[in-house]
Amino acid sequence: MIQRTIFLLLALSASISAFAPSSTFMPKTSSMHKITSLQMSDNGGGGGGAEISKSTKKGLTTIVIDKTEQQEDQEEIPEEQWRVVLHNDEVHTFNYVIQSLCKVIGTLDRKRAFDICVVTHGQGKATITKSWKDQAMKYCLGLQRQGLTASIAPESRFSGDGEGGGDPDAGGEQ
Repeated sequence: MIQRTIFLLLALSASISAFAPSSTFMPKTSSMHKITSLQMSDNGGGGGGAEISKSTKKGLTTIVIDKTEQQEDQEEIPEEQWRVVLHNDEVHTFNYVIQSLCKVIGTLDRKRAFDICVVTHGQGKATITKSWKDQAMKYCLGLQRQGLTASIAPESRFSGDGEGGGDPDAGGEQ
């Protein structure tokens, strides 16, 4: 941005000096003094791929800046979903498990929590929710603090509609 401003100022001063008397804007030069022009290089790390060319016609200086944009070949890898799995135990009551599920996972209502309890009781484990890994870890730790047995597993270990705790042949826990 600074380079572009400097170049525009140089172009503006050159165009003004072409139309104005030399005594008002430009200092008089004698044969002993040389006017040197400063040019900024874009090679050093200040902004990237700008190409600069100058052309002079009848006292008029035109500066052309061609900016080439670099495209990053960055493939977005979708983050894998993780499941929070509740395991059956014979210690806690349905009411306590429902209360704990609703407390730890705020988006879960009592009806859905009851359904999860029924599946867990019948199959031994059930998927509570799917989320990214960090969130799944927070949910799992929150449930464990409540005294429940919970774990997380990547979505790739499961097959089916997601109600159960996973397919043992697909690498899920038994």
